Amino acid sequence: MNLEEQVLAIMREVFETDDVSTQSSQKNCERWDSLHHLTLASELEEAFDIELEPEEIGAMTDFARVIEMLKGKL
Repeated sequence: MNLEEQVLAIMREVFETDDVSTQSSQKNCERWDSLHHLTLASELEEAFDIELEPEEIGAMTDFARVIEMLKGKL
């Protein structure tokens, strides 16, 4: 499973929906609220054994930015 597939799987679990894609963002994903956003950050930290800074968590507003941030950490 590549990075993108792993992140999509985590997002689907966190947001409790299969309606997540590489185009998903806070604007078009109804379940991407502040609570789920923090849960997503926590799940990503655990899955990839990384620590996210508050600025990085705040910048994760869509799938592409999540991937970009993770690539910088891995």
